[in-house]
Amino acid sequence: METYAEEQPKQVDEPTIKYHTHRQTYGWETAWKQDGEISGTIGESKRLEGIRIFLTNQQYAGNVEYQTHVQSFGWEAGWTRNGEVSGTTGLAKRLEAIRIRLTDEMERHYDIY
Repeated sequence: METYAEEQPKQVDEPTIKYHTHRQTYGWETAWKQDGEISGTIGESKRLEGIRIFLTNQQYAGNVEYQTHVQSFGWEAGWTRNGEVSGTTGLAKRLEAIRIRLTDEMERHYDIY
């Protein structure tokens, strides 16, 4: 009788979303957060002023793009991508909203929320 070893599914590294924020009084976080970890402060009444986001372990072409709504300024004119700063630093303006999207092949294979 022949036996066959069960084939294990090939493990594929999933893309990781990494980000960090600029916080009132403290400035930029020193450690990058990822995949849903909390970025900023909790219970300290400190505003978020800026954000940077990028992807790692990508199997497909594409970018992460983001756009922030800044206190007194409104929505930024364009989309920011791949680790660039969105929002402000040193102007004492809070982030009021953020839009995030994937582009190209990444958009066809993944969702971001």
